[in-house]
Amino acid sequence: MQEAAGRPSVLRPRTWRPTTVVRVLTLAGMGVAVGVLGLGALVLLDARTDAWRQAEQASANLTRALEADIARNIHTYDLSLQGTSAALSQPGLDQATPEVRHMALFDRAGVAEYLGSVLVLNAEGTIVANSTSLVPERLNFADRDYFRVHQDRAEAGLYISRPYQSRLRRGDPSIAISRRLPGAERFQGVVMGAMRLAYFQDLFSKLDLGSQGSVTLLRTDGTVVARHPFREGDVGRDLSGSDTFRRISASPFGRFVANAPLDGVERLYTFRHVGDLPLILSVGVSTAEVYAAWWNKVSSLGSILLVLGGATVALCLLFKREMLRRLEAEKALTEAAERLSVIAATDGLTGLANRRQFDAVLDREWRRAARNALPVSLLLLDADFFKAYNDRYGHQKGDEVLRGIAACIRSVLRRPGDTGARYGGEEFVVILPDTDAAGAWTMAERLRDAVAALEIPHAASPIGLVSVSIGIATAYPQRGQLPDPFVEEADCALYDAKRGGRNRVCAAVPIASVLSPPTKLAQKQ
Repeated sequence: MQEAAGRPSVLRPRTWRPTTVVRVLTLAGMGVAVGVLGLGALVLLDARTDAWRQAEQASANLTRALEADIARNIHTYDLSLQGTSAALSQPGLDQATPEVRHMALFDRAGVAEYLGSVLVLNAEGTIVANSTSLVPERLNFADRDYFRVHQDRAEAGLYISRPYQSRLRRGDPSIAISRRLPGAERFQGVVMGAMRLAYFQDLFSKLDLGSQGSVTLLRTDGTVVARHPFREGDVGRDLSGSDTFRRISASPFGRFVANAPLDGVERLYTFRHVGDLPLILSVGVSTAEVYAAWWNKVSSLGSILLVLGGATVALCLLFKREMLRRLEAEKALTEAAERLSVIAATDGLTGLANRRQFDAVLDREWRRAARNALPVSLLLLDADFFKAYNDRYGHQKGDEVLRGIAACIRSVLRRPGDTGARYGGEEFVVILPDTDAAGAWTMAERLRDAVAALEIPHAASPIGLVSVSIGIATAYPQRGQLPDPFVEEADCALYDAKRGGRNRVCAAVPIASVLSPPTKLAQKQ
């Protein structure tokens, strides 16, 4: 009995006391709680950074889109002014009838909802021609800045005026786009076109920038041309003395945070100069609204993190959190693998299939055509004088040309089975399953016309524009044949097109059993 009674005294040091267990569990729970709270804080800080980064990206994309739209419209209108100016210099125009003279002057004048009249002002500032009337009103605009600047400076070029109230359209707020009439010895006058400020207001009002966001278009001298939200007195206001404008005018594009000089709201400003025009576009997003959704997230996640104070609940939620993270990681890896497979088959510059994908598609369509006794056609096209284009305009402009040709290929191809690919350098290739020589020729001519319609200037080309040469090959594959001669024949046809003067389509001469239609005996076999 004594021995048996002595055993507990030997085992007692190995048992866990309740206080020790509580302390261990409490410390473990506190450690988990602190870890969860720390992890939550890092996630929230990362979400705050993401919210700001997304706001910057969205503002930059919006600014680029608006800048491109405004620049395109103004340059289009400027082409009308140049056409009117060129027409004025034509001999014998003064002896023409009013109708013929009006047609000659304004046949290219822009007609749109937001464009006003195109006016020709003489050296005294009086209207001598109006695009909207055969008999112009005898009004004088010598007091306008768009007239005085050309009167004082022959080298002013394209001028965009300060906002003004139109005398021809009952005080409609507008700006003028003007050019000096050509004259070798003395000032001859001005050709100008009016653009209604309603164009900018309607364009800006369609944007969702939150309740405190703003879009402002300024001249490079600090004059406000248009602003959203619109307020009386903002248009025409001079901001040249503000710190915000000094930062905007210091570089062609950028972003910064500042208080708005017009309403005092702190905003993230993203700005760009509008092409080569004397205009600056600024998009402002309220910093409070950028973080509004983040603060909601802080409130909800913060409450959850406080609930995780209990050790057992915290451990369970931590396990759940880790499992969800693993699932998200697996999903992200799967999506990344899918994106990589797409990237591996796509040319990064043009978005078309790359050479590797072209080889796979050609092999597949070649075998399918052989099984079904169907024709398959191949277009091999090359940008004419592309090296000379790169040497003159630079590789960035050359990349734009390649992207333009790729866009033409996508626009011409209508069937799901047709495939366009970048073959290498400035060469592209188009696979046309179930297409005979006549159909391939039609597609090639459409493609050549589509590239010509881009009207990209090319000084080194005899036609003055970017063009393509296209070689065509059509085959009726037989089982066991390889497509290599097929591609070689398209390449030979392309070189024939180049030797023939470029900007043309040439078809390969059919070769026996490869590019010729199969015989009836072969079809039966």
